[in-house]
Amino acid sequence: MEPIYTPSVWGKTYHSLPYREALGAGSAGPGKSLVLLWEPLHQIMVEHDRSTNKRHPHYITPGDSVGWALHLRRTMPELDETLARAHRWFPQVDPGVRWDSNRHTFHFSSGYRYQFGHCQQSEDYTRYMSQQFTMLCFDELTTFEEEQYQQLDTRLRSADPVLRHMLKNRSMSNPFMGKSKAAAHFTVKNPHWVRDYFVKPAPNGSTVLKKKITRADGTTEWRERIYLKATLFDNPDKEYVRQYEVTLLDKPPHIRQALLYGNWWVTVGSFHGDDWNERLHTCEPFHVSDDWKQFRSMDWGFKAPGCVYWWAMSPEGTLFCTSEMTFQGKLAEEVADMVKGKEIAKDLWYGGKSRIQGVADTQLWEKRGDSTITKADIFLRKGVPWLPADKVSREHNAQLLSARLRDHKHGTQEPGIVFFKGCGKAIESVPGIESDPANLECPLDGGDDHWYDAILYACAYASRGTAGLQKPRSNGKSIMDRFAPPPPSTGTRGRWGYGIN
Repeated sequence: MEPIYTPSVWGKTYHSLPYREALGAGSAGPGKSLVLLWEPLHQIMVEHDRSTNKRHPHYITPGDSVGWALHLRRTMPELDETLARAHRWFPQVDPGVRWDSNRHTFHFSSGYRYQFGHCQQSEDYTRYMSQQFTMLCFDELTTFEEEQYQQLDTRLRSADPVLRHMLKNRSMSNPFMGKSKAAAHFTVKNPHWVRDYFVKPAPNGSTVLKKKITRADGTTEWRERIYLKATLFDNPDKEYVRQYEVTLLDKPPHIRQALLYGNWWVTVGSFHGDDWNERLHTCEPFHVSDDWKQFRSMDWGFKAPGCVYWWAMSPEGTLFCTSEMTFQGKLAEEVADMVKGKEIAKDLWYGGKSRIQGVADTQLWEKRGDSTITKADIFLRKGVPWLPADKVSREHNAQLLSARLRDHKHGTQEPGIVFFKGCGKAIESVPGIESDPANLECPLDGGDDHWYDAILYACAYASRGTAGLQKPRSNGKSIMDRFAPPPPSTGTRGRWGYGIN
């Protein structure tokens, strides 16, 4: 007899997650909604066993289970396909299951309830506040308000000796891909809350995020949540994957980036959306040879954030962003010390001076008040030299970045620019920057674009090519020490052949 439900490899991983909160999300098509429908199955089977096995240490009379799953979409019509599946399959799981159409609830023989509902209006969560659920299932979590999610999570509770150890809050979603989520029937004040809560702390997923909770008696406990990344290719139906991949590849950049590549930072009108591919344009950190050309770039900020990037150019001309530093509310002296600390760690400091050059926002050379000392002077006295960045044409500099992003499309082995995965703000900024509505050939200026500007300064500086950039100055070590090979990599030879794991 064919099994009623066979989860994919990704689905098995999701079902096995022991943490209280879990988000399965990323690209469209891996079968997330199907997995979510079946997520309460384990509780259903446990309660069935308890109600049919009188030798069970926690036996319950059939019909007396207090297990209760709540499966939500933002509006009720969005549940039509899920409900059709439930009506088709649940009677095969339990022939005694009955459907209450008034409460949109399946009642299993054990007494376990599986309810389907909605939170169309912002305050609709209040209709569930008197209940005790043992499982919460949110489908398309980015359509829900954070307040709705957090309020309903307080209803996840049970005094039952078995179910109290099985409480789970489960969600599925695709990345949000617009400026604001709005429809005629509901709105979301901050659709990015899902990204910030689950994805941003660990964008690659599969990392347990912990929060320490202190009780009134002083004892502590950890609350855990996790983001499990899903891709279209996690769907076991290969023909479906092939057809849907072609469909998504034919869509505008922001749709393709969000639904095919699972990019959480893409936006409608993304300037680089058609060129950015996180798989190609990011890599694991690796040892950078002292023989490579290296430099840094900076966009200054005091009240607003400022940032510094470190760059290395391979002999073939690929520009690697190797490190990122963000600062705010810091004086020039303090930022110079931060740069020094970074460069000592990178072995880019010798004799009280940096071994490399950098390009910075021209604000560094502005004189304020009666002082004749500029920020550039302060940095230089601290051993951190800068050159004025090329800011003549933002449009031109953006085109230089675009050319590097799409360089691989012309038969080259690698893109013209690659970011180490630790450079999180860069990886967010490049696909997230919008086109200027007044000039679609230019990225939008202003707002949260400090990291992006520092990247543009680097691209303009790197346009000199390998011949126009300097190798790091000597650090005083012997030639054998300076050019010693990197330690053996534990991984396989990477895409660029530099020991990337």
